[in-house]
Amino acid sequence: MDIIASATAEIALWELFATSRGANATVFLSTVIAVWIAARFSSVMMEKGANTLAKIIGTAFAVSVFLLGLNLGGWVSGTYEGHSAALAALDAANGSLDIGAGSKQFIENMANGGNMMGTIGAWMFYVSGLLIAVLPLWFNPNE
Repeated sequence: MDIIASATAEIALWELFATSRGANATVFLSTVIAVWIAARFSSVMMEKGANTLAKIIGTAFAVSVFLLGLNLGGWVSGTYEGHSAALAALDAANGSLDIGAGSKQFIENMANGGNMMGTIGAWMFYVSGLLIAVLPLWFNPNE
């Protein structure tokens, strides 16, 4: 692969990555809103003195939000891993031509566990959101 084709392909991969970041932000915002809605539903149910069936439905909704968030988080992680693999494949296809230092660093970071802080933060966010939405339904905080 010549240097112009390599540089063009590398830039195109980074453009795709940048485009996906907007989608990732939308996914995150939608799950934040969903967690808030689940917690709000739980709060309203407790204010209204919900029966067992309503508590089960509220719990099912909160669990579905939790699972959806984890699934979407997996898609975001998969995007990072896919771009890293594409850059690594480009580097391998280049032969004697090197990809940029930023691309090499990105590949190295993904090879060393990826975005561990983001993954831990997502788990903490979704687990705490689930607990905030579900625990008040089943355990009276006034007792």
